[in-house]
Amino acid sequence: MISLTEWLLFIITLLFGLYVWSKYKLSYWRRKNVPFIEPNIFLGSLQDMLKMSKSGAENLQDLYNHTNAKDQPILGIYILNKPVLLVREPELIKSILIKNFNKFSNRYSSTDVKGDPLGSSTLFFIKNPHWKELRSKLTPVFSSGKIKQMFPLILDVGNELDEHLLALEADQDKSFVEEVKEICALYTTDVIASVAFGIQANCLNNPECEFRRNGRSIFNFTLHRALQFTFAFFIPYLTPLVRCRIFPKEAEKFIRKSINFVMSERMKNGNSRNDLIDVLIAFKKAAEDRNDMSSALAMNNEILVAQAAIFFVAGYETSSATMSFCLYELAKNSEIQKRLREEIKGALKANDGKLTYEAVNEMDYLNMVVMEVLRMYPPLPFLDRQCTLAKDEKEFSLEPESNFAIPNNMPVFIPTFGIQRDPKYFPNPEQFDPERFSLENKANLHPYTYMPFGLGPHNCIGERFGLVQAKVGLIHILKNHYVDVCDKSHSKMKLDPKALVIQSEGGIFCKFVRDPLI
Repeated sequence: MISLTEWLLFIITLLFGLYVWSKYKLSYWRRKNVPFIEPNIFLGSLQDMLKMSKSGAENLQDLYNHTNAKDQPILGIYILNKPVLLVREPELIKSILIKNFNKFSNRYSSTDVKGDPLGSSTLFFIKNPHWKELRSKLTPVFSSGKIKQMFPLILDVGNELDEHLLALEADQDKSFVEEVKEICALYTTDVIASVAFGIQANCLNNPECEFRRNGRSIFNFTLHRALQFTFAFFIPYLTPLVRCRIFPKEAEKFIRKSINFVMSERMKNGNSRNDLIDVLIAFKKAAEDRNDMSSALAMNNEILVAQAAIFFVAGYETSSATMSFCLYELAKNSEIQKRLREEIKGALKANDGKLTYEAVNEMDYLNMVVMEVLRMYPPLPFLDRQCTLAKDEKEFSLEPESNFAIPNNMPVFIPTFGIQRDPKYFPNPEQFDPERFSLENKANLHPYTYMPFGLGPHNCIGERFGLVQAKVGLIHILKNHYVDVCDKSHSKMKLDPKALVIQSEGGIFCKFVRDPLI
């Protein structure tokens, strides 16, 4: 029989051993002679984010700006007790994301493969070699030609957005205060449903419809959802323990049912809309015709459904966030808003009051405004990669920028939010200034410091579509209204500490005032 004293001695010895082991693990960067920040013994370097006292964007920005990191190309940090490399130097960013992409082609983030087969199969999380096959097949969906074909559908939803605002105005006597993120999300959800799936979701007419309700649940950062996203992006090796899911069960059920229905109907009647669903069907048919079992992706319906699912959620969230932050900054900067509305007025007059695909792309100041919004509020505030080397390689050298060599499987983080607000690259970074992206000033920007959609082969596949979608929405809002601050508006933007993507805490409220341009 073991005595109580022996049990206590065993527990004390075990705890002391864990303490010594943790201290050794947390001495990695000191042993490697790499600049580092002294971590919390339990939570590592991201303690503010893990305690949800700061957003991940701001926590990584603090590390990027730490005095220990000043003038350093890299910084050693820890996620819990795991060593992670934070990259600060633009030339190293180029090396990792572009020049040596083959060694950093996988994201570090992942979800539970068994517990979340849909989320883990999306283009965002899937690893090579499957990622490469998927990416090459899906890229044509987002070509300029395809987006131009989609434009009339986007325009139809833009007109519905205008009607929605007019209906709100009628109830509140020509000016009204609204939470703009929700309005923008209703619009982008309707666009994605129409353009990608050929479904009329009618979110603008029915904000509690299934499409919006399920889409909203994915990025509603309750404590539970925040923990799931935190594990997926920063502690992926523990995702099976917490049953991490990118899509909540009800949302997954709805998305799977909707997409399978649309795919089966298309295959039955043979109709074609040149959209994402058509590409996925063609992908599967081509593999079946060749009896190509090596193309496991094309033969796996789960993986095909996953691509439509991620396009739905990413497509509505990133564009609606960009639109809402844009309206917030325009409300605070009346002269910028006035100039933008004048450009919109000129474009509409030149096309007899109609909006064309060419006109949207020729609005230089609108593009400058949106680029500046994306500088200040990149939808995903960091980029993550994992060093994946060939069998005969043990490490990847960072020379000449650093004498450190990245070992195989080490996570690498690039703090986009911090870099894009660094006064070294963007003077007066907290000031909203679209002139940074004028034709003459844009040429002076430091390369590899602006990356709201990522850089290199793993950049956002839907970047062009997202920009067109956001611009059309903004034009339809601003052509009949100007936006102003109100009592509910933040004097300074507060980011939600629970959100892994950039979200405003408490929403974004603006006052809409009826003022038709033509």
